[in-house]
Amino acid sequence: MASIARQLAIIVVLAGAGYGGWQLWRSQDAASSEAPARARAAPGVVVAAVALDRVERTVAAVGAARPLRSVALATLSDGRITELGFTGGERVRAGQALLKLDDATERATLQEAQADLDRASNAFDRAYALYTQRRLSETEFDAARAGLSGAEARLERAQKALEDRTVLAPFDGVAGFRMADVGAVVRANTPVADLADISALDVDFAVPERFYGEVRAGAEVRATTQIFPGEAFDGVVTSVSPRIDTVSRSFTARARIPNPDLRLPGDAFMRVTLVLAARQGVLAPEEAVVSEAGETYVYVVAQDRAERRAVTVGARLKGRAEITQGLAPGEMVITRGVQKVGDGRAVRVIEIEGEGAALSGRAAAPGA
Repeated sequence: MASIARQLAIIVVLAGAGYGGWQLWRSQDAASSEAPARARAAPGVVVAAVALDRVERTVAAVGAARPLRSVALATLSDGRITELGFTGGERVRAGQALLKLDDATERATLQEAQADLDRASNAFDRAYALYTQRRLSETEFDAARAGLSGAEARLERAQKALEDRTVLAPFDGVAGFRMADVGAVVRANTPVADLADISALDVDFAVPERFYGEVRAGAEVRATTQIFPGEAFDGVVTSVSPRIDTVSRSFTARARIPNPDLRLPGDAFMRVTLVLAARQGVLAPEEAVVSEAGETYVYVVAQDRAERRAVTVGARLKGRAEITQGLAPGEMVITRGVQKVGDGRAVRVIEIEGEGAALSGRAAAPGA
């Protein structure tokens, strides 16, 4: 009996020790997990920085981009093409010979005119010498002088006729595709190609009548085209029509878009943004601005806590709102997770917009 009693006593002692150890382990585990639980209680939010940026008042329009200059190339006389100095689509320089017609007849005529001029010049020299010696009448001298003038005029006409057998580029530009080949017979004033100066493009666009007093030469424009998606081409207004269209109640403005690398083609369809006014303003993401019950506010994050801040909104841009009162550049506002926070509540920033990867789940590097 004594042995059994001792065994029971040992069992009771061991059971008590085990229970006490289990209670100790449970309390330590609860304490170690309390901090993460508290951290998980703070809602995760995405923030973005408030920025000082350009605020514009603009008008949107559409128009076609016309070449700065454009002409149809044609001969001034009938004839057969003997040379073509372009293939089409390439740059040409002012004065470059683009087309030549057969000119054998014109060259012969020029030689005859030159010979006639030489004879008339010699005759005039003799007549002048005799006239100064009073051995020639004034009538005969006038006839010699008229003969010289006539010969000079015939030479000029012959030279002009020869020059007209060649078509020269009137300005720097890009030649269009030719519409005739060597050997073809063309008539005077028949276009054989076109030439366009696209070093700059003029875009005419319609603006509603109510903006007439705000549009001036020199106003900024940005033009886009589906040819180069996502790219904008800057220019300025060069002129404004003095008349209002009575049907559309709009007026036409013309903007010039520099095109030094000739990327943009003539007659391209373009969407134009006309800048009426511009200023510097404080901008916040549109999604950070909350309007309810007649109040407009944002949540600013400072020292891991959300601060509800009343703001005044000015202009609204694509995805951003101008804050005229209540925010300063550089402050962080909550853009996602607004519905989970309150004034003064602790928050966890899980991502800063514009800085790439999210912050949640990132471990510090060793030694950081």
